[in-house]
Amino acid sequence: MRSRILPAGLVAACLLLGLRGSADSDSATPLVVAHRGDSANAPENTVAAILGAIGAKADLVEFDVRETADGGLVLFHDEDLKRFTGQKTAFESLGLQKARQLDVGTWFDPKGRRFANERPPTLEEAIQLCRKGDTIALIERKTGPASAYVEVIREAEAEDRVIVQAFDWEFLADFRELAPNIPIGALGSREIDPDRMDQLRKLGPEWVGWNQKDLDREGIDRFHDAGMQVAVWTVNDLARIRQFASWGVDGLITDRPGEAREALQGASAEVQP
Repeated sequence: MRSRILPAGLVAACLLLGLRGSADSDSATPLVVAHRGDSANAPENTVAAILGAIGAKADLVEFDVRETADGGLVLFHDEDLKRFTGQKTAFESLGLQKARQLDVGTWFDPKGRRFANERPPTLEEAIQLCRKGDTIALIERKTGPASAYVEVIREAEAEDRVIVQAFDWEFLADFRELAPNIPIGALGSREIDPDRMDQLRKLGPEWVGWNQKDLDREGIDRFHDAGMQVAVWTVNDLARIRQFASWGVDGLITDRPGEAREALQGASAEVQP
């Protein structure tokens, strides 16, 4: 039986002993990761979405972070404001004060306007929300230097309560050098070729997040054989969620954390003697 014992840094960050069942069991339940918060039920990357994810008992709350023109770190996914304001203004052209004034909730419910007061939280605010909700912040870096992220995380005294992930593996290498005690996650997609696997081995992430379209049981086993935990993004179909769980994936990144949790619990109940 393949061991599922996690690296010490990730155990500390995720409190996995209580979340995933037996560390040596191949039937251990995957972590449920709320993608941009509870983004099926609230506007993404907002306080409402984070609180919704906490209410859904997500093990980790993932959110995207961009740097403002004056060096602030704020939750926001897109490169520009078109989806929210109809204009192609680059997010990075905004100062922190201007970015904090953006209406990032009305688009989600334009008629009811339930989320009209939602404004982008700062990285520190998002981390503290997760800490108060007894969950782990999975910080996806979109832009900004590693030093800025390390500074915010250390000021929040949250080194053991976060994971930092990115598609930019050079950023992750810089981050690891500055903060070797904070777990990192390498995001990717497409074929897992030997060159990319060699890059991952050199980087040594605790967490690999891969596109669900490009990952099967064999791919999951390849990551595990290389000593890496693997999450899959972004899975919303409940049958697909159960399938990945049966393949031994360690984390499921989903817009539907509450329903994913129920699907996993139902699948677990079905295999009980």
